[in-house]
Amino acid sequence: MASRHELYAKFGITAEAAQLFETELVTLLFSVIGLERGWHLTPNPKNAQKALYEIQAHTLGRLLGHLKGKVAFDEHLGERFGSALKARNRLNHGFYERHDFKIQTDEGRDAMIADMEELHEELFHAWQVASGLTTATAEFLAKLKADPPTKN
Repeated sequence: MASRHELYAKFGITAEAAQLFETELVTLLFSVIGLERGWHLTPNPKNAQKALYEIQAHTLGRLLGHLKGKVAFDEHLGERFGSALKARNRLNHGFYERHDFKIQTDEGRDAMIADMEELHEELFHAWQVASGLTTATAEFLAKLKADPPTKN
């Protein structure tokens, strides 16, 4: 039977996965914008900082929409990220309210932990996928910088 402390710890761990997922998406979008603007060849710190601030001001839903406009997601990836957005919103917008007085009983806290476990699993897997995309993008950008394409 879960204690309140365990419940709050699980909430924090789940929120961490949500934030890591979002951070990867910010990094991915920033990388794509940098590639479009040629910052991997000619750095522009002032404009890059401005772009990063703008990206970080996006909600997660808006961030995903902006990213989808720049990167082709297959159906599976789009569904995974959309599901993670819903999971993040379920966690951050009314989780305790939806569970109402369940926190008062052992069985209720166990149900809340089970719900959070599902949310955590969804967010953790989305973060891992997003992290893989970010890593691949960083490797691609490093190769481009090391060996830029020649113009014919």
